Amino acid sequence: MLLNVNPTRMELLRLRDRLILAEKGHKLLKEKLEGLMRNFLDVANQFIKKRSDFDKEFSNLIKRYYIFTSAYSQEELKLLFSGSSFTINLSSKEISIMNVHYPVFSLKTEGQAFSYPYLFTETSLDRVFIDFRRLLNKMVELASIQQELFLISLEISRVRRRVNALEYVMIPNLIETVKYITDKLEELERENIVRLLKVKDIISEH
Repeated sequence: MLLNVNPTRMELLRLRDRLILAEKGHKLLKEKLEGLMRNFLDVANQFIKKRSDFDKEFSNLIKRYYIFTSAYSQEELKLLFSGSSFTINLSSKEISIMNVHYPVFSLKTEGQAFSYPYLFTETSLDRVFIDFRRLLNKMVELASIQQELFLISLEISRVRRRVNALEYVMIPNLIETVKYITDKLEELERENIVRLLKVKDIISEH
């Protein structure tokens, strides 16, 4: 589509400069888009592997928990957890990769999940709790990676829109307009030459 500009030499020079900048910008954005896509696939593969491992460990942990607690009544379990001093503190920091800013979460746990009165001597739950703490850290790591994937995908969409706008709208419009002005100026130049020749002929006749 032709841009709404005057077909002058000054406008032609200005549009040619814009076209050069648009083509350079398009090249840089395409390179960035390709880099973002590679990064997204790398992080996605990492997430899939870690999530699969987490799901297996979590399923196993739940089974072990039910096995170890099945020997106790509800009242005994309430007593077991009543003295818990376990606390969870979640923090985050922001990092940037390829101009994508995203949070990385970290977890700090303190205290014990169980208080053992004299009637409890089972230590298997301690092992379950240790593994639970470890899985909590993995869960937080997965949350960080998932958020990273989400923000990378947003950036990919944003950059792709800009690439498409340049590739399918701005650059074609600039090329078409530059050609139109060039043709128009050449036409005017030919008309001027014809007029000059006519004037020359008139002068030579006299």
